[in-house]
Amino acid sequence: MASVTIQDDCLAPEGYISLKYNGLAPFKAYPVVANFMRRIWEVEAKDYWEREFRWDNTSDPRSFFVKAYVNKGIDQFTSVTIEVVIEGSQPADFNKPGSAIIKMSGVLTTKFGGGSILQDARNPIYAGLVWLYNHLFYRKQRRDYLDIWCKRRLYELKRIYQEFLGITESE
Repeated sequence: MASVTIQDDCLAPEGYISLKYNGLAPFKAYPVVANFMRRIWEVEAKDYWEREFRWDNTSDPRSFFVKAYVNKGIDQFTSVTIEVVIEGSQPADFNKPGSAIIKMSGVLTTKFGGGSILQDARNPIYAGLVWLYNHLFYRKQRRDYLDIWCKRRLYELKRIYQEFLGITESE
């Protein structure tokens, strides 16, 4: 069955928040990402996953790359998917400084219909009802979700990482 899907970038027009860290043990940004994301978006372990983890142990400094995601269902129509990418290099000697870049972004997705023949988006009556419901009632709710579940919480994640890594606002 066909459905109507609406997606918004959480941080449009920039697309993401970026943090740069230069200092000792930049890899320490990775082990805490699951805890930070699960706590901020109030999800269980099943809603957090890592799509990619790379660690190059053959060079010095050792490069690493991680993509971590969390998916939070907000209501029956809308969910938010947050992505955190951590990329950096960790020297073999932990007393030497390394670097890391942490990028945070997200997408708010709303999906109407597609569950049954009555909820088929190709049905003009259903499509009209979805349009009416979205424009009269749900649009403001989506804007609130975009602010509360996307923007505010992404900036909260940024703040927590700044405190954890000791990054000042001017860096």
